[in-house]
Amino acid sequence: MSTLLRAAFVAALLLTGACAFAQTPAMPPPIIATQETNVSGVVADVTEFRRKGNTLTAKVRFRNTGAAKAEVSFEYTGVYLLDTEAGKKYEVLKDEKGFYIAALHGDYRSRFWVDMEPGKSQIAWMKFPAPPAATTTVTLQVPGVPPFEDLPIQDR
Repeated sequence: MSTLLRAAFVAALLLTGACAFAQTPAMPPPIIATQETNVSGVVADVTEFRRKGNTLTAKVRFRNTGAAKAEVSFEYTGVYLLDTEAGKKYEVLKDEKGFYIAALHGDYRSRFWVDMEPGKSQIAWMKFPAPPAATTTVTLQVPGVPPFEDLPIQDR
């Protein structure tokens, strides 16, 4: 096979692979735990619960599985982690201006709020102080959702 023909063949393979990769839909994150919420038709999924350094990031995806528009709203003052073995409570971190380090709505310093059409979802994320490395599970409490108990902490 000539060098020019070989180069064209390799280029075609690379282009075909790039096109196939570009057309592959993004996979949704795995669900660690699920709870029904107090909002009709809305389900909450924990999709990330990861400790990195001195912080723990939690991501909760709210999904509207109902037939009507749904409003999900809560104050971060009511969100916390509970290490039941150590009897310690961890609250959402704040920055130097007093804003929660979390998914906020507009100018609110402490609130998550979203209207969701049927079939839509929205992620609420929040940062906590990380429990000690020896702690491998904790409970996540979000207002309007039963506790996510014994969530396994993923370490990076």
